[in-house]
Amino acid sequence: MLKSLDNKSVSLVFFDPQYEKAGSVMFVDYPLHFQSENQIIVILKEIERILKPSGFCLLWVNKEVLKSDRVQNWLIKTTKLNIVDFLVWLKRKIGMGSYFRSSGEYAWLLQKNPTNSKKFTNRCIPNIWKEDMIGVAKRKHPHQKPYFLIRTLIEATTKEEELVVDPCAGSFVVLDACQQTNRNFLGVDLTINDLQEYNQEKAKEKGLVIDVRENNE
Repeated sequence: MLKSLDNKSVSLVFFDPQYEKAGSVMFVDYPLHFQSENQIIVILKEIERILKPSGFCLLWVNKEVLKSDRVQNWLIKTTKLNIVDFLVWLKRKIGMGSYFRSSGEYAWLLQKNPTNSKKFTNRCIPNIWKEDMIGVAKRKHPHQKPYFLIRTLIEATTKEEELVVDPCAGSFVVLDACQQTNRNFLGVDLTINDLQEYNQEKAKEKGLVIDVRENNE
């Protein structure tokens, strides 16, 4: 998808890689496609190519990535992308953790050369964003991101009818925000059909359990 885009044609990219195999970090082994270091670097190079000068990329990362120098190593190979800020999404829900229990997600804000803070037009966005996480039953994707945060960032970094790209679109919440703000959108996700089949199988299994219980009563 990214290779189909012209150089310097995109104003904003959201990138949320699947850093680990789902079963190694989640209790439920969702059919999510793990991305290798090389695949992530290839995607970042394409993002670097398609972004307009001073365009933005929001790169979501997890705690394991934060504890390492992985992002810095990626950016050594994408020299036109610069870390300009850091964002925490406070989900207001306590998750799991080996030490501290997780209640947030994290993202680096990258900007392509030349860096220019004036391109970020909303100076009222806090670097700790509070927005409730959608309940599991209502999510379209296990890693669904917060709609109002996405919408606010789109409005702060792009103009109407400009192109926003999401190569790991997941729940397609970025598409929803683009439709509401009159931005053009291009995105893809490899897990849509797999997740639908997985959820259907789980629903069937749940129905069978209910039937067995009812028949035994």
